[in-house]
Amino acid sequence: MKHCCIKYWLWGMMLLAIAVSCARDKVLNSVLEQAGKNKGELENVLVHYDSVPEKRKAAEFLIKNMPGRYSLQSPFLFRYYELLDSLQGLDYIGHDEMIVFYDSIYKRPEWRSLKPVYDIESITSQYLIAHIDAAFDAWKSPWAKDLTFEEFCDYLLPYREDNEVLESWMKDYKAKYENIAYSVGFTSIDSVYDVIANMFVGHRYFTPEFVPSAKPSSLPKIRIGACRMYTALATYLFRSIGVPIVSEFTPNWSNHAMRHEWTTIIVKGKNYPIQLGDKGPLGYHIKGFTYRPPKIYRTTFGSHKALIEGETDVPPLFKDKRVIDVTHEYLPTTVIDLPKSFKEYGNYCYAYLSVFDLMNWKPVAFGRRKGKTIQFQNMGLNAVYLPVFYKMGTYYPAYHPVRVDKEGDYLFLKPNKEKLRKVILRRKFMDKSPKQWADAMVGGYFVFSKEALFADGDTLRIDSLHEYAYQTVEIKGLYRYMKYVPPAFTKGNIAEIEVYDKLGIKVQGKVIGNYTPGWLDRMVTMRRAFDGDALTFTSAGPEQEDAWLGLDFGKQVEVNKLVYLPRSDDNFIKEGELYELFYWDKEWRSLGQQTGSRQLQYLEYDNVPDNALLLLRNVTKGKEERIFTYEDGKQIWW
Repeated sequence: MKHCCIKYWLWGMMLLAIAVSCARDKVLNSVLEQAGKNKGELENVLVHYDSVPEKRKAAEFLIKNMPGRYSLQSPFLFRYYELLDSLQGLDYIGHDEMIVFYDSIYKRPEWRSLKPVYDIESITSQYLIAHIDAAFDAWKSPWAKDLTFEEFCDYLLPYREDNEVLESWMKDYKAKYENIAYSVGFTSIDSVYDVIANMFVGHRYFTPEFVPSAKPSSLPKIRIGACRMYTALATYLFRSIGVPIVSEFTPNWSNHAMRHEWTTIIVKGKNYPIQLGDKGPLGYHIKGFTYRPPKIYRTTFGSHKALIEGETDVPPLFKDKRVIDVTHEYLPTTVIDLPKSFKEYGNYCYAYLSVFDLMNWKPVAFGRRKGKTIQFQNMGLNAVYLPVFYKMGTYYPAYHPVRVDKEGDYLFLKPNKEKLRKVILRRKFMDKSPKQWADAMVGGYFVFSKEALFADGDTLRIDSLHEYAYQTVEIKGLYRYMKYVPPAFTKGNIAEIEVYDKLGIKVQGKVIGNYTPGWLDRMVTMRRAFDGDALTFTSAGPEQEDAWLGLDFGKQVEVNKLVYLPRSDDNFIKEGELYELFYWDKEWRSLGQQTGSRQLQYLEYDNVPDNALLLLRNVTKGKEERIFTYEDGKQIWW
């Protein structure tokens, strides 16, 4: 009896294996049929590896996952690549040059002629065979030789990164970088990363989403570009020399605008997030940031189960079969239970947690209904999330915002309109960068003098700063010259300097000084401290020990007041501009408008509901704004 059971069990397993094999062949055959006239090229690859089972299996993996992959092509695209290569070849590129360059391209009608050319209809057997052979050679490296076949397919084998034109990048990058990597030996991936990372300079410029990916051959010359360009560069480079690497992203920072993507080196089961061009040790990227990712996802070449399987009316991210959730591999996380929801939106099976991005909420995670609650797994800490429902492209608030602290405890921000309180507001956007710029001024000083050598002048030292807005100092005396001296070996950044006489009239003069900014004309950069624009700023060379700048009034003036502004993001309360405060209660509800003044540099509201999520908007101008709570007399940014 026992032998019969074993026999039937073996037959069952064989039938199951045959069924699985047939299902796999069905997927492969379907793709081959989709290839149309290019079917023969794909079949040639499979025939080529008939006697090499593992390479045949790799070829099947690439072909099965080829649908939807494409390059953008048009006659104009190649001219774009020429212009981009020319610009990146300059000794120095700044953001100003990039803005002019990209703006000149985006306005051209040729963009409308870009068309996708799908890989299954165009890729050649010669290209695929050469790439597969090169990938298998890379698998022999000391950093990849222990990978399983499945890991090899995910970390080394893919032949493209995005929608770039296809080039033999595996061979070309290996020829350029393998000897450099191997020169430091096989013992330490840290050493390999350090020697390669120091070859690249990274300056970020956020190109629009519709810009096509750069050619692999162009990327080693990159000096400034979007994070996805550096992601592609690292992917090509490290895979070519046998270092396992993957692409990852967060859909949106929890405490800042925009999404971000990067690459992660995976060696011996450990993740090392990197971004070529960033200064920092291996694995520092993301982990060393003040920007906080609420969720982290990995993009793969192969298809998996979608995050939400079997549903059609869900946001695109959650039905993408090439995205997997790896948040728990990086961050301490918590589980959030949505205990109830607003009744008017019905009984949804799924809900989503969104984070604030400038003026909108962006979904970053999904939750499934579990009994009477909806549960969200692996959520990043220290964030405010808005639960939302989704239906046919529209989001609806599902419940009150949820505030998660650094320990993972959470509470819902349901505004208590029966308990009002007073708040004092100094900014409409978080103060991380302004604080750094202001703190860098501490230790600097101003000197007012009657003579040009400043030998017998009056000195005003900067020991601390009040907030990060305009600083006002009373000074009385008869002077002709003024200078600002930043702390030695800093960049000397300062946005504005204003001097007023005894009648309250702003004193004009000739700009003087010795700032050496590195690439801009010296006088151009120094004049920015006196142009009345809070967003422009001076910048001395970072190694300049004796930097200073100032004014020659042309004659002796009876000075009464000095006003100066550290390098600024222009998000403090400003004179004459109109502000409006909102709190969230299923939507943003106004608490009234006020006009800012330079004398106070803050706004005061006494009608704010307790336990409310707040947003301060500059009605006059600007787009940067950030949600906050008001705790212990301070704005706490989220």
